[in-house]
Amino acid sequence: MKKNALFLIAGMILTGSMYGQTHLFLDEQEVNLEDGKATAWVFPVERDLDEALNDLKDYCKDRSDVKLKKEGDNLFIAEKISLPTIATKRGDLIGYCYITEQYYAMALIFKMGYDITLNSQDWKPEMENLRNYAKAFMAYHYEQSYARRLKILEKDLKDQEKERDQNEGKINNLTDKINNLSKKIGKETDTLKIEEYEAEIRTLEADIRTLMDTLPGLEATIADLQKQEVHNKTESNAFQGIIGAL
Repeated sequence: MKKNALFLIAGMILTGSMYGQTHLFLDEQEVNLEDGKATAWVFPVERDLDEALNDLKDYCKDRSDVKLKKEGDNLFIAEKISLPTIATKRGDLIGYCYITEQYYAMALIFKMGYDITLNSQDWKPEMENLRNYAKAFMAYHYEQSYARRLKILEKDLKDQEKERDQNEGKINNLTDKINNLSKKIGKETDTLKIEEYEAEIRTLEADIRTLMDTLPGLEATIADLQKQEVHNKTESNAFQGIIGAL
């Protein structure tokens, strides 16, 4: 019941998320590779298979000192490696991405021989180890995905705040110019000179109005980006909690 409740909450949290209505899962499935079928742990990834595979490459290198190499479309492999956290025997670690009608997926496979892959029926402990490895990578992948999204949001926010501050600075400078011209008018006796100052003031006031018109839109964009930042962080934490409960 507790686990079901967690998934119900997950569905509520992820509705309208940056990933649409992502349903997180980690299932043992059979997938089709070029050299035949293989049993794998399958889970959804973000909608950029290259980024997902590059995350796997970085993860395997950092966590296990395993170097994955690209081997065909959407497939990375490390051949004949020793990975004691998964199995005592050497094998090929394979990451394969593909697209279904419902989600973008990654399959994580450990191949013991030409047509032998880890599976829960024949290699239960090792398959459970591979599941733990896949689950840990899944958490890493979504953490990186949200970090990339947050980086873009932070840059956009910084740009918008910079433009707002620059426009406010321009308004202040123009206002100072108007004040100085007004002081000159108060001291000026030449009618033509006064008219010249007044015309310049009207031009400056028009420039101020143009700049003022930009501020509400910039403030609204800044507020929206700030909300997105908070939502991004909240949702990232939610994803980690859900993955931890899988």
